[in-house]
Amino acid sequence: MFDYKKARKNMVDNLIRPANVTNPKLLLALEDVQRDKFLPSNLSSLSYSETDLLIQNDRISISPWLLAKMLQFLDLKPTDNVLSLATGFGYSCALLSSLVNFVVAVERHDLAQEAQNRLIENGYDNILVKEGNINEGAKTEGPYDAILIEGAVEYVNEEIINQLKLDGKIITVFREKYLGQCRLGTKIKSGVQWSNLFEANCALLDEFKRAKEFTL
Repeated sequence: MFDYKKARKNMVDNLIRPANVTNPKLLLALEDVQRDKFLPSNLSSLSYSETDLLIQNDRISISPWLLAKMLQFLDLKPTDNVLSLATGFGYSCALLSSLVNFVVAVERHDLAQEAQNRLIENGYDNILVKEGNINEGAKTEGPYDAILIEGAVEYVNEEIINQLKLDGKIITVFREKYLGQCRLGTKIKSGVQWSNLFEANCALLDEFKRAKEFTL
């Protein structure tokens, strides 16, 4: 029988810690949260590998290595309210559950209810998963102390930025052609001040692609 608990510990010791993830609460969450519960059953044995995994249609669960680094850079506090976009079946929300006060996630219709069901079944009760367009966020429950976009983007629209509190943080991977850069944004009065963190790559989210210009 596959030892999931041992696999999680190996993931933390051999994949997460070497990536300079040092936040003790985050490391504890990574050892505790069962990623296999938030993936299709046929991917269970790959739950604690470093690869991105296809959940459904084109939605990807990004590498735990990348997700852990993104969460650490958000520098979350127990009183924070967080918006999670493109959460898939809810793994990132489960990690956030023990780190913050409340999580609001937005997913499309074919994933949202499944994510909420899995989170409830596994005892996570400070998370609300809403069905909708991820590039519209969840304005009603905002503003937020932090926003996580779990995937690559070509841009971040004003509607999302406006849901972030002043001095709040937003993190995602910006993609230009085939190159990716994880960036952290801090909300200031005039908008968002972005800083480059590290090179990274993951699936580009359709909802955050720029419209292609038509040329003759």
